[in-house]
Amino acid sequence: MSSESLVARLETAGIAPEVVWETIRAAEIHPAVMRAREFTTRLGLLESLLETRSVSRRQALPSSRVERRSRLAPAEFFTDYYRRNRPVVIEGLMEDWPARTRWTPGWMAERFGDETVEVMAGRDAQEMPDLHADRLRRDVPLRELLTRFDGAPANDMYLVARNSLLLRDAFRPLLEDLRAPEGYIHPDLHGPDRVHLWLGPAGTLSNLHHDHLNVLFCQVWGRKQVWLAPSWETPWMSNVRGFYSAVDVLAPDLERFPDFARVALHSVEVGPGDTLFIPVGWWHALRAVEPSLSVTFVSFEETPGMNTCWREGWLGATPPEEHR
Repeated sequence: MSSESLVARLETAGIAPEVVWETIRAAEIHPAVMRAREFTTRLGLLESLLETRSVSRRQALPSSRVERRSRLAPAEFFTDYYRRNRPVVIEGLMEDWPARTRWTPGWMAERFGDETVEVMAGRDAQEMPDLHADRLRRDVPLRELLTRFDGAPANDMYLVARNSLLLRDAFRPLLEDLRAPEGYIHPDLHGPDRVHLWLGPAGTLSNLHHDHLNVLFCQVWGRKQVWLAPSWETPWMSNVRGFYSAVDVLAPDLERFPDFARVALHSVEVGPGDTLFIPVGWWHALRAVEPSLSVTFVSFEETPGMNTCWREGWLGATPPEEHR
């Protein structure tokens, strides 16, 4: 509303115009208003810059296909993808993993079925369940989670990275079945933030969010559909809280979120033995097409600043719960 319209409206309510104008002038020079105006101007410039970046990127790379490479050399990976903030699917990095053949649902049930794990349960009934981890956490025997694999696809129960499963004494033997991709990831897997595990039935969904670290996502078994969008698409992602988008990637409501129609979504399926590099800041969503087990690494051999530049998040937000 313009100042003139405000004065006219308040005048009809019986307030003298000179009083309204005096109040408006005082507000315009208030430090908070001046700071907000400066921030709004900077935000507008930033959005304009990101829009230019988005258009330029689409002109240079009109295809939204994520590249797929076989046995990509670490030096080429860091030069062409890590430093350039580009996703890529890499084949052949997990060929020496005992986990690929040993970690079947039956073996895990027999070996660890009575061990308690923390899952996120009741996700289907909660809008944006990833924002409500404390409300949804529940301790169950691992066997109970594994029995869900025989049912219909559902997002109700999911073991996510925040479980820190591989740090627990009972599950530490699993580390012996993993191999840090040589030249990519620091070989010591025993640190608290070195490696995480994701386990769930078909239908589990991690909706659109971005991470504060570069992530190497390794699919042990099962298949997942992954959607990705570059960090410069952030102004149109409806980033309502922290690192999360309010848009449902499976059924975007373009009447409620019209800007999402502008987002360049990249889509790729990862299957057993595939490794997906998710660059820091890139929005992504993952849905299990089949019962799925995934492992993620964040301790890259080369971390030239980019791996921590988003640690405080977009506009100072806190990191996603599962990565703390």
